[in-house]
Amino acid sequence: MSNHNYPSFDELLTLAKEDPNALEQFRQEQVELIISQASAKNQQRLRGLQFQIDAQRTLHSNSPMGACLKMSQMMHESFDDLRDWLNKITNSNDPLRHEIDEYEHSRQNNAKVLQFPAGTL
Repeated sequence: MSNHNYPSFDELLTLAKEDPNALEQFRQEQVELIISQASAKNQQRLRGLQFQIDAQRTLHSNSPMGACLKMSQMMHESFDDLRDWLNKITNSNDPLRHEIDEYEHSRQNNAKVLQFPAGTL
């Protein structure tokens, strides 16, 4: 991948505050640049993935944190699928699967219910 002179964090922050449309255009240009450098076979897959990401950004347009969390969830699901596939093709058991299942089970069973006084919502 070629070396680009990207704007600094502070420059991007200023752009986000002063001209969000220009920042979005820059983001789209960078995404397109990366996709266009991939093989033709991978470009189709990357465009499909970018479509899903853009759809989530649109669905969560009122909540950047919500969009970030959804994309993080998508990455974790993709990683889980890859790990399962690798374990299947190597005929190996996933040594972390038990640990992950236990962790997820403990998170689900340790939820704390908060009581709000009536009429506060």
